[in-house]
Amino acid sequence: MKSPLVAFALVVLAGTAAQAQARSPFGGATMPREPVQSDTLGPRSNPTTTVAAAVARTQIEKVGYTQVRGVQPAGDGSFRAVARDKSNAPVAVVVDSQGRVSTAR
Repeated sequence: MKSPLVAFALVVLAGTAAQAQARSPFGGATMPREPVQSDTLGPRSNPTTTVAAAVARTQIEKVGYTQVRGVQPAGDGSFRAVARDKSNAPVAVVVDSQGRVSTAR
């Protein structure tokens, strides 16, 4: 009579140990993750590779734009990028060769 009771107790303990292991705070794939939120401006830019692009990004940020993405040189010496304005709306911006920032048309 004792052996079925002992066997049952071992099975119950093994089951609770497996459940506790699945909810471990140190587990990798078993932890719930926050949903991925896409950015409406697109993926973040690669690190700035030139000094001129870094200066253009700084000029855009000085005017008050945030989340500057995709700083790319244009053929006429200006730089184009996408950023967010003060109302958090995405805006295409241009930095001319003189360092003046304006919205793209």
